[in-house]
Amino acid sequence: MKHPYVLVGALLLSLGAAWWAAGLDDGDEQAPRRVARKTIRRDAPVRLDVAGLTRVVRAPPDPREDAPDLFPMRSFLPPPAPPAAALAPVTPPLPFRYSGMLDDGGAPAALLASGEQLRAVRAGDVLDGRYRVTALSRSRIDFLYLPLNESQSLMTGATP
Repeated sequence: MKHPYVLVGALLLSLGAAWWAAGLDDGDEQAPRRVARKTIRRDAPVRLDVAGLTRVVRAPPDPREDAPDLFPMRSFLPPPAPPAAALAPVTPPLPFRYSGMLDDGGAPAALLASGEQLRAVRAGDVLDGRYRVTALSRSRIDFLYLPLNESQSLMTGATP
């Protein structure tokens, strides 16, 4: 039972030593200096530092903008092929089939089938707003595809 008294005595002794050491004055410290304050006259106009205000209004810079990427993505695949250049538009195939020639004493006319419709066309006619008949002969019919301004020919199968 002697141990609890020894522990309590050691505790009291250490608390007393700490209290005594806190009360000592080092003597190195200087007394705090008095700071002179500016006095503002109440009738003096107040000047604002506008440049200082604009700095306060601005948002702080984002640190992620200038930070380097510590873990950049890397791919071991070969780079993708560059995209193919846009191909020029191509003239579509003629939607007409040759059905025969019509000779009624005037300018010759060709009979063309388009779907279930049969048309008699002469040189200079415009078909469907896209094709113009430029030349008409026994062996072929020449067309001009108007959107691309390209010529096409339809062979009639007859010998000249």
